[in-house]
Amino acid sequence: VLPLASPAAQSARADDSTANATAAAGYWMVASDGGIFSFGSAKFLGSTGNIKLNQPIVGIAASPTGAGYWMVATDGGIFSFGDAKFFGSTGAIHLNKPIVGMASTPSGKGYWMVASDGGIFSFGDAKFFGSTGAIHLNKPIVGMTSSPSGAGYWMVASDGGIFSFGDASFLGSTGSIKLAKPITGMAASPSGKGYWFTASDGGIFNYGDAKFFGAAASHPTKGAVNAMVPAADGQGYWQASSAGELQAFGSALDFGGVPGTLARPVVGMTAMPAGATGVPTTNPTGPGTTDTTGPSTTTTTLLPSGSPQPFSSSAVLSSWRTPDDAARPGYAQLVTAVAQYGNRVFIGGEFTNLLDPNKVAANPPIQYLAELDASTGAPIPGSTWTANAQPDKLVKALAVSPDGKRLYVGGDFNNIGGQRIDRLAALDINTGKVDPTFNPPAPSAHVNAILPANGRVYIGGAWKTLGGAPIPELASLMENGSLDTAFVTPQDFGGRYETHTGKAVEDPCLNVAPPCDPSGVVQGLAATADGSTLMAGGNFLHFGKALGDPAWDYKNHGGLVALDAHSGALTTWQPLSSRPAFAMVTWPGDGKTIFVANGGGGGGIFKYVPGGVTKAVWKATVDGDATAVAATATRVYLAGHYDHVCQDQRLQGNTNGGFSCVVNGPIHRHVAAFDPNGVLDYGFDAQENTPEGPDDIAVGPHALYGGGNFTGVADRAGTPPRDQIGFALYPLL
Repeated sequence: VLPLASPAAQSARADDSTANATAAAGYWMVASDGGIFSFGSAKFLGSTGNIKLNQPIVGIAASPTGAGYWMVATDGGIFSFGDAKFFGSTGAIHLNKPIVGMASTPSGKGYWMVASDGGIFSFGDAKFFGSTGAIHLNKPIVGMTSSPSGAGYWMVASDGGIFSFGDASFLGSTGSIKLAKPITGMAASPSGKGYWFTASDGGIFNYGDAKFFGAAASHPTKGAVNAMVPAADGQGYWQASSAGELQAFGSALDFGGVPGTLARPVVGMTAMPAGATGVPTTNPTGPGTTDTTGPSTTTTTLLPSGSPQPFSSSAVLSSWRTPDDAARPGYAQLVTAVAQYGNRVFIGGEFTNLLDPNKVAANPPIQYLAELDASTGAPIPGSTWTANAQPDKLVKALAVSPDGKRLYVGGDFNNIGGQRIDRLAALDINTGKVDPTFNPPAPSAHVNAILPANGRVYIGGAWKTLGGAPIPELASLMENGSLDTAFVTPQDFGGRYETHTGKAVEDPCLNVAPPCDPSGVVQGLAATADGSTLMAGGNFLHFGKALGDPAWDYKNHGGLVALDAHSGALTTWQPLSSRPAFAMVTWPGDGKTIFVANGGGGGGIFKYVPGGVTKAVWKATVDGDATAVAATATRVYLAGHYDHVCQDQRLQGNTNGGFSCVVNGPIHRHVAAFDPNGVLDYGFDAQENTPEGPDDIAVGPHALYGGGNFTGVADRAGTPPRDQIGFALYPLL
C-alpha cells in the first residue's frame, strides 16, 4: 500500500509566550499498524499500534501547529491525535478503490483523502476541486499534496502522471517517461510553484521552483522508499523507506531513522510545519515508540464525496415495530426523524413504545427516541442508551455531530437525558445522557431541523423566542450551545403556505381568533461544504424581505432562501421557489449542489447549485408532498406522501418535453431514487403502504433507513406488502 507525502503547512501564529521560541524541526514516521515513531522536536502524541484495525494505515499528515497529526487507513478511517481534530471519514463505506493518502488544509480545519482511482473525499474546510474518479487512468494514484493556499491540490500516479486541480498548476510530469521504478509519493514546495516526486528506488524528480538536493538512490537503503516530505524552508527534503531508514538532503536535518527490524513496514511520514515550535520529545535525537492508549477519535460513518452502492428495494424485515396509532386506524405511530452512526441507528418521533417480536410492549416503555441496531432494526441487547435518553414528548429532529461524540435532538420535549431541558439538547453518543458542555438557549416552540456545520449548530423550527430573545425560527449556535451573535436571523415578514394544497396565504390570521401566528416555520436546512451558503426551507412566504419590496420577487422566493452561513444575510444568489420546502440535503458528490424536497399541490425534488442559475437545474415532481431527501454520490432518494413520480420526459429523449404523471405511469409508493442528473432509477422499486408512508430517511454506509407511519413494505409495485411497521431499512445491493 502506498502512502502520501504531507503538504507544506501554513505557519502557525505564536503567542507572546512562544514569540521568541526557535522553530521546531522534526518528523514522524507511521507504520501500517499505526505505530508512530517521532524524531527531533516532533512529539509523540498517540498511536493505534495496540488497536486491531479494520484496514492498515497508509498515510499521515501533521496539523499546522505541529502539536497534532492525523492517520488514515485504506478504508478511509481517520485517527486524530493532539490538536488535530476529527472532521469525518469514509471508514464504514464501501469504496470503489482503497484510500492511498491524505493531505490537511493550511488552517488545520479540514483534510482531503485520495483513493487509488483519484476519487477525492473532502472534510471540514477542505473544498472539492475535482477528481479523476470517473477517468480511466493508465496507472493508479499513489499520493496527493495540497497547494499552500489550500485552494487546490495535485495527485500523482505511479507512472508520475500529474493531475492538478484548483490553483495547483501543472508544472511537468514523468507520465511519458519509462521509469526504472514506480513513483510512490510527492511533495509541494512552500511557494506552491514547484513539486517533487520520489520513486521507490529513491529517485527524485523535481519541477518548477522545487530544487534537486540529492536522492536516496545514491545511498544504500533498506526497503523501498515510499515517502518524502520537504523541509520547512523548501531547501531540502527527507525520504523514508519501508524499513524506517531516513535520508536527509539540503536543509533537512537528520534526526535518525528507526533502528532494528520492524514488525510492520513504515508507510508514510510527515514533518513539523514551518513556524511550529512544537514540544521536544524526551529523546530529541532518537525515535519515539508506540504507546498503549487508543486514538482520541476513531472512525465514523459520515458521508463524504464517495458513496455506497445503490440500495436494495427489498427491506430487511425487523420484528420490532411501533404500536398502532389508536387515533388513526390503519396507521402506525409516527417515526419523524432518523440518524445513523456506526453500528447504530437512532429514530425519533411520536411513538410511545416499541413492540417486540411477540407484539409485547417494551417495559419500561421506549418512547419518542430509540437506539437500534443498524443492521437488524432491533434494540441493541444490554444497551442502556435508550433508557438514559428517554425524552418526555415527541422528537422531530436528529443529527450526529461531525466528531461523532454527540447526538443533537430537537422536538417539543421538556425533559431528556434525565434532565429538565426544553426542546433542544445534545446527548452523549455513547451513553444517551445529556452532554453538559452543550447549553443552548431554550426555544419557545418545537425544533424541526438541526444542522451541525462550519463549527456551528444551525437550528430551525417554529419558535418565536430563543432563550427569551426575539430570534424566530432560525438560529446559529456555537458548539457549546451559546448563541452565535455574528449570525443575525432575517425577519419573517409573515404569510405562509397553508395545508397540503400549498396555497399561499398572505394574512393567515384574518378572521381567526387570537392567538394566531401569521408567519411560517423553518423545516429544512443544508449548507455548502465550503461553509459559505446556508439554505433554509419551510412554509414561510416572506423570509428576509417584506411584501412589496421593489427589489424582491416575492412571488418566486417563497419557502426557500439562501443565506450567508456566517452573517445570516440574504445572499445575492437566491433560488426560485414558490412551494413549501420540507427537507434538503447537500450532495456529497461536490459539496455544493443542494437537493430540496418540497410540497404543495403535489411535491417534488428540485436540484439547485448556489451561485449558478437561480432556477432549479432539474426537477422531478410527484403526486403528493415530498417530505424527506437523502443522497449518495450516485443516487438521490426521495420520500414522501406520493404514489407516482411525474418523470420529466425530456430526460427520456422526448424533445417535446412535458411531465408524465398518469396513474398508469411509474408507481413509486412513497420512495424513489434518481441519479444526480434527475434520471429515475427504475431498478429501485421499493413501496411503502398507508396514504402517507415515510416522514424521514437517512443514508448510512450499509443501508437506507426510513421512518414514518407505514405498516407494510413491498419490493415492487403491485405486490402485497409485508409487515414492517414504522421503520424500515434497505440494505446495499
